[in-house]
Amino acid sequence: MVTEGTERKAARVHTVRTTPDVLVPLTEADRRGAAQVLAAALADDPGYRHLFPDPRRRELELQALYRMTLDDAINHGRAYITRIGSVVTGAIAIYPPHTYPMSTARWLRQGLRIARMATITREHSRGIARFGTLTSSGVPTDAWYVEALGVRPDLQRAGRGYRLIQQAFALADEAGERSYLETTKPENVAYYAEMGYEETGAQVSLAGDDGPWIVPMLRPAREAAAVRAA
Repeated sequence: MVTEGTERKAARVHTVRTTPDVLVPLTEADRRGAAQVLAAALADDPGYRHLFPDPRRRELELQALYRMTLDDAINHGRAYITRIGSVVTGAIAIYPPHTYPMSTARWLRQGLRIARMATITREHSRGIARFGTLTSSGVPTDAWYVEALGVRPDLQRAGRGYRLIQQAFALADEAGERSYLETTKPENVAYYAEMGYEETGAQVSLAGDDGPWIVPMLRPAREAAAVRAA
């Protein structure tokens, strides 16, 4: 799931304000910090408010979830962060075509982390599994999947999210392939539409007719030759 609706203005005018951050591939050394950033950025997302209703525990539960996600992305996908010195300010996890969802072997590799996450999330584990099934079943196998994107809440609206998602675009465009993501935050739909994503398929409810709703979005492929010429 991704969030960056608060950076809508930066996306609309297609400019990025200057920040002192560097953008680098994620390493194990920064994985915990990146998970903390994603947890803080996504704590108010409607989907996660539904899955983790206790606000006192939500960020801790999300950190456990994203430590596992980022570990898998480092090994089987692509993960990048923005950073000021040693402080992680934003993070993105991207999966190339045909690498998501996780294979059985990859799930087994995460066995200890899954056990820890189940301990932390306790009664919410079943809901997390259902949410994972609902999202993974909609990911096109031929698209670059933006699995997670977030910027530290106190540092948003400065173009960091836009810089990070450009990494996904660069990878997909160079290969002439599509990019896919989903969001449960209604205001994010317009934000991603401004970047070239379009709603695709039916929205999926997490809790009956009242939502929250998973909104799948797809960015069409660009020809690699055209990208190189641009």
